[in-house]
Amino acid sequence: MLDDDLDNDYYKEVEDCSLAKNLVRGAFLRILSDLSGGTPLESIKCRVTVSKDNMFQAYRNIVEDGFWNLWAGTPSRTVEGALLGAFFILGSTAAKKQVIAMGGGKNLAALAGGTVGGVAQAVVMTPAGMIFTSLNVNQGKPGYENDNAITVAKRIIKEKGWKGLFYGGGPMCLRQASNWSSRSLFTEIARTNLKMSQFGILGEIGSGVIGGLGSCWNTPIETIRVNMHRDVSMGKDSQAFGYYWTKIKDEQGMAGLFRGVSPRGIQAIWQTVFMVTVPNVLGI
Repeated sequence: MLDDDLDNDYYKEVEDCSLAKNLVRGAFLRILSDLSGGTPLESIKCRVTVSKDNMFQAYRNIVEDGFWNLWAGTPSRTVEGALLGAFFILGSTAAKKQVIAMGGGKNLAALAGGTVGGVAQAVVMTPAGMIFTSLNVNQGKPGYENDNAITVAKRIIKEKGWKGLFYGGGPMCLRQASNWSSRSLFTEIARTNLKMSQFGILGEIGSGVIGGLGSCWNTPIETIRVNMHRDVSMGKDSQAFGYYWTKIKDEQGMAGLFRGVSPRGIQAIWQTVFMVTVPNVLGI
């Protein structure tokens, strides 16, 4: 009986160690992804989505008052990234292991891992996305010169209550689940079915590129999420998902629902390589 207790304690320690390592790995990879390019790409994508700028015009307008404006909101983005990365790797790894243990294949495991990891992220991503969108939408406007993550959060809470930070939670959850399930699944299909993993690290990165681009089918969800957050950040009432879909489609056509797809595609590749390809290479 004593030996059994010792074995149980040993396996619990191993499991706790693995859990902690995955939390740290996920946080590190996401922060590295954001600081190296993810945050500037998010800034450009957000500007394109809520304006008539194309990708290059958005870049020029953002850097007009300084190149480092591309990294606006980095402190809050870093905290957000650490939590998002930790939640994603933790949920994704657990889901993949469970599917494999139940006899599922690699593609199903990747799909489940991406879905669970994406949904786990949405809890943090919704208020963080709200703040980040507000910082971008109101940048340079009179009265918003001293905005930072804390002042934005306080203003939204004062105007809308705590629930104001979670407006757009439905589209955010749907976006994150479809984002990462698509990225993980398409990457795994490229790795295994298309046998790209046999080409070493270049094949793995190529698989991540395919996974990232393939996930952009859900851009309308992200477009609507940004518009929801834009309205709240400007003190307006957030409307239902269908309202934004119809409004954007009527005013801009179907193309309007895909605004920002170019910077989003680049961002998707960037994040997929960091958060899907690297864990695959490391065997996480």
